[in-house]
Amino acid sequence: MTLRLHSLMECSTVNGPGRRAVIWTQGCSLHCSGCWNPETHNALLGFQHEVLEIVEWLLNLSSDNSIEGLTISGGEPMEQAPAILELLHQLKAATPALSVGLFSGYSERELHSTDWLAIRSHLDFAVLGRYNPRRPGTNAMVSSTNQTLHLYTSHYSRADFAEQSVEIQIDDTGLTQITGFPILGSLFVD
Repeated sequence: MTLRLHSLMECSTVNGPGRRAVIWTQGCSLHCSGCWNPETHNALLGFQHEVLEIVEWLLNLSSDNSIEGLTISGGEPMEQAPAILELLHQLKAATPALSVGLFSGYSERELHSTDWLAIRSHLDFAVLGRYNPRRPGTNAMVSSTNQTLHLYTSHYSRADFAEQSVEIQIDDTGLTQITGFPILGSLFVD
């Protein structure tokens, strides 16, 4: 099974508690106005990755103690729910201690499929709800006040989630990745 991704990041400190790997899925039909990741919307772009390849990448990062968890963002991860579920099944079987978080533009009320219930059983936290630039939020992990941080296990408490911030990483090849939260318009990138 494959998963269409926009990009991967080996280690982030702004996409959930601790040091986390992040994957951004490719494809989102929600097209929220002011989206932080509009380049992830086109489902025909990005790169196909074998789920097993992603699991191996995460296991290497985890075995080096480089990360304590994975955050899945997008695009819209739930538009590839079967592949996300397969990724989580394999990941939890291989390394159950690795925490998992997910960002989705859907509200929990909208996510009522069997796939969602199975995915949720593997998550420690999720941020759910469409981004709304007219309702800016400053709470940890939520960019607008209509979004909600859900805790599904006792792995983390709300106190474990840091204030919103932005992270910029430049690798050896010059690839620049900007991630995090555009705090009330404090970061403008042209």
